[in-house]
Amino acid sequence: ALPLEPEKLYYLPNDAIRDCTVYNVETNQTTPVYDMEKMKGKDPYEGYLSGAAPLLFIENPHAASRKELIVFRDSFGSSLIPLLLEGYSKVTLVDLRYIASDYLENFIIFDNQEVLFLYSTPVLNSSMVLK
Repeated sequence: ALPLEPEKLYYLPNDAIRDCTVYNVETNQTTPVYDMEKMKGKDPYEGYLSGAAPLLFIENPHAASRKELIVFRDSFGSSLIPLLLEGYSKVTLVDLRYIASDYLENFIIFDNQEVLFLYSTPVLNSSMVLK
């Protein structure tokens, strides 16, 4: 490997983010939005939403409205999602690289939520990833 300086990662905590809970459907575990122990590990990027996962539900007990958001994303979105949490009571994160779209109806009731597609350029340019 090249002797490069490691990239600095930043996070923006606030009360809304601190009080949100992230539920990972695959592991059946709840974690904080920012996992400080994972930020100290081999891949600090896993500190955002505890790393890559097929399906996450984030609950915000302090949301001013009952609005919900569904985000179709890759891990590129992990560092950006926390910045959206304040405006929603529930945010559902779907990573189609790890879950087939046919299974989504088993976990998500699509009913009047806002939807965001948040992908990095390499994923967008590889249509096989988005099945």
